[in-house]
Amino acid sequence: MKVSKIPGCGSFGVFIDDVDFNTITDEEWMEIGKIHLKELVTIIRGAKIRKDVFYNYMKKWGMDRLNWAADLFIKYPWANKDVLSILNSPDVPQEDKDTIDEFNRVRVGDAPGQFGNMLKVTGKIVNGKRLGHFADGELLWHSNESGDLCFTPGVALLALKGTTKSCTGFMTTTDYYHSVSDSFRSELDEMVLIHNFTPGRINPGLNAPQDNLMYKNMCPYPNTEIPLVIQSPGGIKGLHYSFNTVTGIKGMSEDESRFTLTQIRKGLSEYTYDHWYQEDGDLCLFDNTIVQHRRLGYTKERLCLRYAYDYTELQDEPYMPYLQQPYIDKYTEKISTIVGALKHEIVNFKLPTPTK
Repeated sequence: MKVSKIPGCGSFGVFIDDVDFNTITDEEWMEIGKIHLKELVTIIRGAKIRKDVFYNYMKKWGMDRLNWAADLFIKYPWANKDVLSILNSPDVPQEDKDTIDEFNRVRVGDAPGQFGNMLKVTGKIVNGKRLGHFADGELLWHSNESGDLCFTPGVALLALKGTTKSCTGFMTTTDYYHSVSDSFRSELDEMVLIHNFTPGRINPGLNAPQDNLMYKNMCPYPNTEIPLVIQSPGGIKGLHYSFNTVTGIKGMSEDESRFTLTQIRKGLSEYTYDHWYQEDGDLCLFDNTIVQHRRLGYTKERLCLRYAYDYTELQDEPYMPYLQQPYIDKYTEKISTIVGALKHEIVNFKLPTPTK
């Protein structure tokens, strides 16, 4: 196994080469996980693994979860967490049924849960139907579930096929945070961003059911407040600033917010790396808390598999992203509710202890 630095991402990011998934031990894989927690962006070049191998290895770091599914189970307790009961009920609005149907269409596998909540990320169209979670074309800087207080902290993206004319880009935020003046850093520490979902802003070209699933995933509640400065599962402070859902800064006018956010974006632009795939098979592992990512290039034939996960098995203590109240308590309450609703799927999740 050979580890080298990724250029452009400031103090973070590594390539890992010569990883043989046929012989790697669990101990070696967990060591890669520990490296990843410190580096935020880890690209295993030439992994070339099957989807079942991908899924089984990622589960060793932590489980995936669907916050929007938890919301549905809470909304319809009479269904006893049975998705078919929700789909077949005349009392459930079509919008909720469409969300489930759309997810089932883009998930990986022939049966629910076969590969957890792994999704096909592709713009390919076959017989007039999209195969994956997005339309083709570029995706601008963002983090997944950015407008959800309990966003999933990690993302793994396997470049399965048709990727060599495209790239996945990464933007780290920690070096910028430490580069500004002490006074402005103190201001950043106090800033709370307002998140909203705007149809078509994240990925133009989606139909209504696709956009609805995007809405449930990215920012399910209007005017969601999330602190700008948070910490990653590895305890690294940075900015949780997803360009496509942030609509303002709490307590600032529209003009003040626009000016401040523009200045931050300019500063962050110095810490980017675009990974243009030289061959299919690379495995990109990236933090989803203080790192943004994007997609560029030709994507019509590109097929990637995405697994979103927590880092429970790599952490000794429960993860707490927030550093200020009342968001610590809000997160603690909400993540406990989500895990409770999904306890049939989520095991070994370390819940933070309430402060009250």
